[in-house]
Amino acid sequence: MKDILCKRKTKKPIGYRFSAVLAGVGLLLSATAASEETSEVISLPEAVMMTLKNHPELKAFVSQEQVWQGRIQQAGVGVRPQIGLMIEDAMGTGENSALKNMESTLTYSWLLQQELIDSRVSVAKSEAAKLVLEKQIKALDLSALVAKHYIDILVKQERLKLNQMAATQAEEVVEAIAKRVNAGKSSSVEVQLAKAELIRRELAVEDVEHELKASQYQLASLWGKTAQNYHLNGNLLSVPAVPSVENQLALLKQNPRLQQFVSAQRIAQSQMELARIEAKPQWQFTAGLRRYEATDDFGLVAGISIPWGDSNRNAGMIAALQAEQDVLASEQSALMQSLDAQLYVQLLEMAHSQHVIHTVQTDIVPTLEIALSEAGNAFERGQLSYNQYSGVRRELLSAQTQLLEAFESLHLQHIEIQRLTGTSLSQ
Repeated sequence: MKDILCKRKTKKPIGYRFSAVLAGVGLLLSATAASEETSEVISLPEAVMMTLKNHPELKAFVSQEQVWQGRIQQAGVGVRPQIGLMIEDAMGTGENSALKNMESTLTYSWLLQQELIDSRVSVAKSEAAKLVLEKQIKALDLSALVAKHYIDILVKQERLKLNQMAATQAEEVVEAIAKRVNAGKSSSVEVQLAKAELIRRELAVEDVEHELKASQYQLASLWGKTAQNYHLNGNLLSVPAVPSVENQLALLKQNPRLQQFVSAQRIAQSQMELARIEAKPQWQFTAGLRRYEATDDFGLVAGISIPWGDSNRNAGMIAALQAEQDVLASEQSALMQSLDAQLYVQLLEMAHSQHVIHTVQTDIVPTLEIALSEAGNAFERGQLSYNQYSGVRRELLSAQTQLLEAFESLHLQHIEIQRLTGTSLSQ
């Protein structure tokens, strides 16, 4: 394409030269400058994977998982068995003086608590499971953030190219008008106007350069290598297809935020079961050995203790947990409705962005290119003022900027759809 543009520049008038340079912004949206060949090339999947591997918020989940492993382990620890020693009829008076009639009993007591322990472990595991969903949500949010930064950098790279080409053409226009002034075909006012336009274009280049540098730093900070020298190999012209509404609505149910409500309901159910088990009387058994000093005999002892009272003492807690499940179900339904609306709007917006791209790319830009070519010829013949000619150039630049923004919107909408449905964000 560069060869074609160079040939056109040597053969065509100013207006067409400007058109030919900018016409590719469909837009020269490929990627890699020759000066960047020595830097590391990073694709979107690589950027996502580096972020998920190195971001401190995700690393924190590893420690949190260890916390929950400890809690699960602790939940499996029951009440300790008890060993008791009791001495009777010793150190008294008469027949009970000294140790001659002493009775000593060694006992071992334990609770039947395995059901209670299992229930506590189940509650702890249910609560630990929500950590997996929280990690998935954070991973989705970070992946979406990486993708948005990635698209933002690609857009700014192309905007920089566009502004650089506009500045180059503005400089050529200044030179051309200066020659016309020397030949007595234009006034010096037009030269000053053209110079002011050139300064604005150069300032626009500087603005984008600063923004691009900041965006690259922000992206690299997500994986903790802000000093990394890299460039991206994405292609904004790779337009994703608009997914079908039915398929996306089905995928929407996979959203981890919805699954959080399912997890919370499981936790409430486990807590209800634990409350029922805790309300049951816990039987305590005792077994031991008794020593009779007077007769030099031994005997076995055994006993059982059953707590007395109402077994429905956790009824209030159980009722509260049942009500909490109803609340969670309602909140889940409300979130589903909200996500459904968001997804539908994003799908509509994505389809609209595709329509805008097609219209600007196939109708508006070519029409303005023809207009700019004719305006350039008319300007050189003195049939068009500089302001009129400059206005046509700005119209073409505005249309190509609109095309670039439409590509950006399309990709951002696609990213949001993937985030809502919990699908891959690295494509």
